[in-house]
Amino acid sequence: MTNDSRDMKRTDDRFRQIVEAAPNAMVLVGKSGLIEMVNTQAEKIFGYNRAELLGQSIDCLLPERFRHHHPQHRASFFSDLQPRAMGIGRDLYGRRKDGSEFPVEVGLNPIETEDGIKVLSAITDISARKRMEERFRLVVEAAPNAMVMVDKSGLIEMVNTQAEKIFGYSRAELLGQSIDYLLPERFRHHHPQHRASFFSDLQPRAMGIGRDLFGRHKDGSEFPVEVGLNPIETEDGIKVLSAITDISARVKASEKLAEHHEELERSNKELATFAYVASHDLKSPLRGIFQISQWIEEDLGNGNATSIPSHMDLLRGRLLRMEHLLDDLLAYSRAGRLEGGISQIDLGMLAQNIFEMQTPPDGFKLTIADDLPVFTTLATPLEQVLRNLFTNAIKHHDRSTGNIHLGWQVKNKDYYEFSVTDDGPGIPPAYHNRVFVMFQTLRPRDEVEGSGMGLALVKKIIETYGGRTSIVSDGNRGTSINFTWPIKIDGKVSIANNAQAKL
Repeated sequence: MTNDSRDMKRTDDRFRQIVEAAPNAMVLVGKSGLIEMVNTQAEKIFGYNRAELLGQSIDCLLPERFRHHHPQHRASFFSDLQPRAMGIGRDLYGRRKDGSEFPVEVGLNPIETEDGIKVLSAITDISARKRMEERFRLVVEAAPNAMVMVDKSGLIEMVNTQAEKIFGYSRAELLGQSIDYLLPERFRHHHPQHRASFFSDLQPRAMGIGRDLFGRHKDGSEFPVEVGLNPIETEDGIKVLSAITDISARVKASEKLAEHHEELERSNKELATFAYVASHDLKSPLRGIFQISQWIEEDLGNGNATSIPSHMDLLRGRLLRMEHLLDDLLAYSRAGRLEGGISQIDLGMLAQNIFEMQTPPDGFKLTIADDLPVFTTLATPLEQVLRNLFTNAIKHHDRSTGNIHLGWQVKNKDYYEFSVTDDGPGIPPAYHNRVFVMFQTLRPRDEVEGSGMGLALVKKIIETYGGRTSIVSDGNRGTSINFTWPIKIDGKVSIANNAQAKL
């Protein structure tokens, strides 16, 4: 035996020892696909002994469904010889002697020999890993909130059914997409920086602490979310598993609580005002009644009956004022409760009827804007608003003739804006807020009949249905009282802070 022969034999023996010692299955095949060498690990995972495999086609280790295309894949490898993983992007399976299948990973390495190029396949049974991945997948799938796993570049690799539900996308639509797909446009620009920050300090934490976070539904709508970030170590590197919770219901409940709190505060203020009224405004006519009764008593004692009829007129006037005050207080306490049903109204016709029922003085006229809306709403509270505004315009006018105009416009998609404008004396800007307070009048009650409750009642009714009131007047001539009213109303009364925020 020559030295070259001995060297080649030593090299061949060393190669076989290395292959035999490999921790995974090793199979050497030629260009035709016939098996020329296997190690003990290959015998173990496939269930064949060495003698059964040598000389057989490598296809015997493949499930039937993969055998048809395997020669093409083999030819492709031999046309571009370089080490690489087999079947990138596909699930690969081996076939045991008993016909059972198991998942594998295969690394292909070209080997140059005296007999030409061979391929050494390193085959790993990944059944255990697949079982762990399946358990992980089942845990993720069973999670009560949306779960989305992304890689370092932000591409989505896994989602569960809850993620499909809250975002409106199917799994197929999400896999491979950027996580930015699920963010509103205004957050996308800075998101790569936040993601890089997380990967630079890998630890479980809540996302966006101190910020309001929102998800974006497939239909473009947004909803508030909470997001927990968890780093997951995989064979392909670090991934991030995001637990996403739709907190819309919680936010609504919080807003509702804030609304109730504001309503309670307002009720407390009204109670304080009522206490003041009870101790001042209601006592005023009572003191008048007491004083008049003393006058009558004195007249009777002096035998002077001539002034008694005038005193009785004064007494009845004080009693009527007292009655009006009590009626107005009752009306104010009831404002905001649902009265009557929801019905379709022609606002122009309704306004004209209300004005005529006021029996205004002959010199007063109402003009109505063209095309006032016909819509479905709560007619009774809207009637109260218009009646009080018309009455207020007539009662406080400083002339025997006057003009009142009802105008309107669409404020936004949720609200109309109406205006009642008169050509009376006007309201100075300094008093624009005061006139909406209970029992506040700009002129003494002896000069003008009324309790000062009309505009306070108007404001309370309008705010009950989410609207707002405002006054336009320079205090010289003319006043326009504007108010918003919901285009649609569902009969559920609340002090709608959110609705008011839109106005």
